[in-house]
Amino acid sequence: MKIIKISLLSLLVLLQACATVENSLFDVGLAVERSLSDLDKRDITIGDQNWVYLEANADEGKPTVVLLHGFAAEKDNWVRMVRSMDDYHVIIPDLPGHGESTFSQDDYYGFDRQSLRLAEFIDALGLKRFHLVGNSMGGGIAALYTYRHQNHVLSLTLMDAVGFYGSEASDVEKILEANQENPLIVRSREGFDTLIEYAMNQPPFMPWPAANVLARRAIERQHKNDHIFDHIFKEAQAAKYAGGFKHIFEKINVPSYVIWGDQDRVLHVSSVESFFMHMPNVQVDVLPQVGHAPMLEKPEMSATMVMEFWSQLPPENNVATSE
Repeated sequence: MKIIKISLLSLLVLLQACATVENSLFDVGLAVERSLSDLDKRDITIGDQNWVYLEANADEGKPTVVLLHGFAAEKDNWVRMVRSMDDYHVIIPDLPGHGESTFSQDDYYGFDRQSLRLAEFIDALGLKRFHLVGNSMGGGIAALYTYRHQNHVLSLTLMDAVGFYGSEASDVEKILEANQENPLIVRSREGFDTLIEYAMNQPPFMPWPAANVLARRAIERQHKNDHIFDHIFKEAQAAKYAGGFKHIFEKINVPSYVIWGDQDRVLHVSSVESFFMHMPNVQVDVLPQVGHAPMLEKPEMSATMVMEFWSQLPPENNVATSE
């Protein structure tokens, strides 16, 4: 019995050592990825919130773009996409409650409250006019911010964004309606693989040990993600029975661009019809064989499409006015 106990203890120590090595290798690889995109990590404290964000091409007089990630995601989702954006000043925050930014069990993380926090972040950085891009949850937050601050937003880009329910339910919506386990919240190593399956149609290659590290970190965050999802889901459900955020989108007059993957299993591609119908100044593109995260599945293509959209804007909508 003593031998078995010693063996189990040794195994636990070995597993912990392996996890430490994997974490270290992952962090080195992540630092390289950020370096290749000329991104530096910064932070700023605003009230009781500490924001951690990535920034590239600061103080170079270039047009500014702010990118917002989705639920249970974080700032590094955009790293490869922005590698092609040398002509832009790029800012990518971890939204409150996510990544390395402040999370509190006492805080509320619904779309509206997050958009107000985003306004505080924008003001604290001194940004005057900029392009705003959001994926999924980040798209909903970006739209609410734009609705209130159209004088600040040069253009709004929404990638598979929260805003409307499609005429067809997505796979994730069907699971949630059946009160089954939410595949967007990772609770086990197998659950991480399930998340990837639902979130992306063409997942990028992840070298060892990236998947193991990301899975462990997602599992550690499950109680935070439960807390945040409860808030955003309640707001989205309430909007569902009130026609979505129709009254918001109908009043967004800035040039807008909606990009959607036709294989999105989180938010069905039929949602695009409502954006096209209710946004007065919108361009729409649907990407074949792409899922919920175009910036991860097709980073170069996503960057090219967004920059092409920006290049077609009037001169006053594509100037360096972030100071």
